[in-house]
Amino acid sequence: MASKSDEHVFDEVMVQVGDSGKFQKNYNIIFNLIFVAVATMASFNPIISLAAPDHWCKVPGRELTNFSIEEWKNFTIPWRNNGTYEFNQCKMYNRTNETTDDFATVECLHGWEYDKTYYTETIVTQENWVCDKNMYATNLLGFGKIGEILGTLLSQLGDVYGRRPIFYGSIIIIVVGRIGLLLSSGVYLLFVIFLIIGSLSSMPLFQGPLVISVEISSVEDRAFIPLMQCIGWTAGLCLAPMLYWVLGEWKSFILITTLPLILFLFVHKYMIESPRWLASKGQMKKCVTQLRKIAKINNSTVTDKVLVSLSKETPQPEKNFGVMSLFSSCRLAIKSTLVITGWICYMIIYFILFLNVNNLKGNPFMNYFWQGLAELPGYLLGKYLSDAIGRKYTKFTGCIAIALIAVVAAYVLSFSGHVIIISVCAIIMKFVSSVVFYAINLQTLEIYPTCLRQTGYSMGFLVGSVFGIVAPYITFLGTSVHQSLPYVIIAVLAVLGGFSGIFLPETLNEKLPETVAEAEQFGADQKVWSRPRGKILTHKTVPNDVI
Repeated sequence: MASKSDEHVFDEVMVQVGDSGKFQKNYNIIFNLIFVAVATMASFNPIISLAAPDHWCKVPGRELTNFSIEEWKNFTIPWRNNGTYEFNQCKMYNRTNETTDDFATVECLHGWEYDKTYYTETIVTQENWVCDKNMYATNLLGFGKIGEILGTLLSQLGDVYGRRPIFYGSIIIIVVGRIGLLLSSGVYLLFVIFLIIGSLSSMPLFQGPLVISVEISSVEDRAFIPLMQCIGWTAGLCLAPMLYWVLGEWKSFILITTLPLILFLFVHKYMIESPRWLASKGQMKKCVTQLRKIAKINNSTVTDKVLVSLSKETPQPEKNFGVMSLFSSCRLAIKSTLVITGWICYMIIYFILFLNVNNLKGNPFMNYFWQGLAELPGYLLGKYLSDAIGRKYTKFTGCIAIALIAVVAAYVLSFSGHVIIISVCAIIMKFVSSVVFYAINLQTLEIYPTCLRQTGYSMGFLVGSVFGIVAPYITFLGTSVHQSLPYVIIAVLAVLGGFSGIFLPETLNEKLPETVAEAEQFGADQKVWSRPRGKILTHKTVPNDVI
């Protein structure tokens, strides 16, 4: 068996090349901050473009009167009781003149009028996907989710063909998908197809840059990289609605938030292939080429001894059986099951919290903005706690906190249903869920070996997304059985998610496993409740003659 120093020759070489230098800093700014912000807008733009503003039946004749819009609506549109009284969106009075007493109602005969206070045009208003077609937009969001789930399979190819080609392919796919939306909005089936195509890139767009950065960075910097993506994600969520507010209509919005992605196809200086992945595949010459790119920008030197050292110490390329490799041994299967369980619990909780929020009145763009901005403090706290107390304790503490708050909300709803208390509980749970997401995201990236990192991450996200489909039915229980039930279920899921994570090994200050064999043994010397190890001073272990 190889000695400990032999097993980590690649880490030692990375220290000499520079694992926390100018290259990594520039890479993260370009691809894990700026790119993520742009990619978030491109991923998010169909959702905001499918908004359905307030609408009512179009009834000709107002131009022949001196009625205001509200007076004409009062005369031609019936009211409905939908919790609050408001104008019916799909019915009109069957009046033949101004003095008739006939209050019979009929379906809209002349189309619809739309409130243009905020939206000049959306896909829904352009195609009149309202009333008898009101499920068109809802179904599109469902089809988009199917595309995201299928996209996890595309993401797994990063472990087979490399991180960089999947990254470039994802950009091309989403650009083609979004432009296809502009050309096919009049043909629903084609629109569905292009929406699914564009949604295929939702995961690999973000995962590729994240995994590459993790694999070329120091142990100390690994927790900071997902934070960069979280900041970029928040920036994209906040900027997209502001752009729509300025533009007013969906076609220019789709173009402006999608086409900038093309620019990142040409940043070849920094979008390298992961040298760690190349080494795991036995492609040592290509690996050294990428290391020299990093070293050049970091003002360090790589000699031919690197090739000799890595060729001598790096194992032969491992066979990758995709998802099956995650369950190739008992220990790895247990870890994979615990990781996937954590993702399932998190995704269901997230979707319940999202769907359980009442429709907000007022400016929809500011509502989007504040909801997006609310996630950032949770990510910042998640990063701090992940470095301070460890990944699994951050996740465990966050899940237990969500469970306790959910119990409080369920208790209040069982007696009084105090609106302010429930709103505060929901906001706090969303904040804490961002902390949990940060920890589970980082833990998943670090627990799998290089050859399975993207596969393991995408598998957890995939299964979690599939189970997330039950969230609408759980929220339905809150309206049909008892309003406290969703919070009871959140509490149960949070406890399950917290304890599933506590039995995983702590990854803070640990070297990333390189092979399936290392992943199997990873954490075997840790006790369940053991504290994280002290910082690993990698630079003290590097042989002077490696480079």
